[in-house]
Amino acid sequence: MPTRRFRDDLAVYGLPGDVAPRDIRFDPSRRAFLDREPDGRYRLRVWSEPGLTDAIVVARQGEKIIGYPLDVVAATSRFIFWEGFASMAPGDRFSLAFRTIAGKAVYYVPAGITNAVERLDRWSVPDLSPLDVPAWVRGAVIYQIFPDRFANGDPANDPVDSEPWGSPATARGFQGGDLVGVRDRLDYLTGLGVEVIYLNPVFTSPSTHRYDTVDYHQVDPHLGGNDALNDLVDAAHERGLRVILDASFNHCHPRFFAFQDLVENGQGSRYLDWFTIKEWPIRIKVRGPLRAWQREWLPVWAAQAGIELDYVDDAGPAIEPTYDAWYGVATMPRVNLANAEARAYMLEVAKRWLTEPGVDGWRMDVARYVDSDFWPDFRRTARAAKADAYLIGEFIGDANAWLQGEQFDATMNYSFRDLAIKFLASELIDGIEASEGFARLWAQYPWPVTLANQNLIGSHDTARFLTVAGDEPWRLQLAVFLQLTFPGAPGLYYGDEIEMSGADDPGSRGAFDWSSDPESHQTFQLVARLTALRKKVPALMSGEWRPFPSTGSVLAFARGRGAGRVGIFINRGRKTSLRVAGLQKVLFGEATIDGDALRLPARSGTIVKLTRAFSPLGAGSTRRGKGGRLIDAREVIPFRMCWE
Repeated sequence: MPTRRFRDDLAVYGLPGDVAPRDIRFDPSRRAFLDREPDGRYRLRVWSEPGLTDAIVVARQGEKIIGYPLDVVAATSRFIFWEGFASMAPGDRFSLAFRTIAGKAVYYVPAGITNAVERLDRWSVPDLSPLDVPAWVRGAVIYQIFPDRFANGDPANDPVDSEPWGSPATARGFQGGDLVGVRDRLDYLTGLGVEVIYLNPVFTSPSTHRYDTVDYHQVDPHLGGNDALNDLVDAAHERGLRVILDASFNHCHPRFFAFQDLVENGQGSRYLDWFTIKEWPIRIKVRGPLRAWQREWLPVWAAQAGIELDYVDDAGPAIEPTYDAWYGVATMPRVNLANAEARAYMLEVAKRWLTEPGVDGWRMDVARYVDSDFWPDFRRTARAAKADAYLIGEFIGDANAWLQGEQFDATMNYSFRDLAIKFLASELIDGIEASEGFARLWAQYPWPVTLANQNLIGSHDTARFLTVAGDEPWRLQLAVFLQLTFPGAPGLYYGDEIEMSGADDPGSRGAFDWSSDPESHQTFQLVARLTALRKKVPALMSGEWRPFPSTGSVLAFARGRGAGRVGIFINRGRKTSLRVAGLQKVLFGEATIDGDALRLPARSGTIVKLTRAFSPLGAGSTRRGKGGRLIDAREVIPFRMCWE
């Protein structure tokens, strides 16, 4: 729909506007609703309840009043998601206008629904810069590695009493993986199609997970030390791979130099304000009853930290440090980043590793737990050190507050995992419900953020997808197919490609089985084929997303525009046939095309090249007719879908 000119913006669809209560959502302070494109245009999104057929942005631009159309991207049972682009300038003023199925006008302004747009009833266009999300990470394939369990390249640096490689994973037992092993397997990773290596923490620590850091300037000697990280980064960069590090700046180990000074010098320590002490002297209060593992390890932890155990018989937690710690975990005292010196220390750490050896970004642990005013400083420091550093935070849930351009580039997308599990592992939702969920996920974040979000199906903090899926590899393979076709940065967890299983931590942190000929596994071959195809089909990397009508067992959507458009079909059920306009050829999978009929094999993923514009209706807009006939929603819903 082209732009339109109006004589005034009082009531572009006529008077009076219908003022019946309606659920319309538009928040221009959030980038998901109003963002700036690199070409200067503004991208606008609006959510509305069903029943509206047209929407326009009515902008006052000097003496001109211009209407910019909004098109329907997706429709769910609750919302229509509208999107459009407007060539507005900062300071222009605008309102929103809709028309109902019955032809009535609906006007929406900052105060809400109104009968007409009056003098103060307009938003002012903010002066936004485009979101500065690194181009190299948009759609890049990320491979997460838990260093102690991926590959042992140098047995000489193994911790004393390491468990044999491949032993059942335990919380505290080392198995000898190191960064030398990662470097030795770089050709394996490039053959898989990996573009970014995400390393769980590598700094000195007494634990296998290393989120309780002792020295942020020293790579753990059991991982090969600083030289091993330098060599790994250099070798990765030679192959075109990026490397990002993981750390918690929120908490450290009690042996961290500043906390040790506090233990030794008490209230006379120069680092007194780096931490929050609830009660002096610093100690760990112990109350019964304790679990067996607590009785075994508590004295070990106390000895490592040099902290006194104080056995008390009053009411309270079984183990209670007298200092503020992450969720009360005694081995993770919380760093007070409101203290200027503590903050400067952590910012210097961020800068140091981006500078030398030149890692490419940071994944920040428990980012929601940290005072939010720290993260803008973190971003400024990191980007000053490396202009295209990728900054991703651990957020479980809606991360919008941290993804407005001043803090992080992206989030670990656990919402993606939740939908993938419900549709493909547990089958708690069908294809229509999954499509609605992914439509909401698309609408949740600004488009540059969506392309950079790490779409994961498992991590070191969760059970592995294969285990959640009842150890049925086909379900894992369809989930990986979804990762590699949905917008974002697919987040592969080491070993998923060889169908590793494992329950919640520590079960999900097992040792990689290199004896199994990894490249012989079907999931490895699936990943390698899809990552190769992504390099040939730009739509799979960065193409716009639109839902197709989905069914009980099929989730369908499309990527890209114009001649580069492709259709994606994920069938978790029996073989089925769909009617789809504009089919050209199958790019991936065993499906066949007969005119407008697409025949999908059972339990399959299919990518099809499309020949012309198809008007896909929104998620949830396909309904079951008499006798079970599948009715295209275009027969019953009188609005137009955006495609071009």
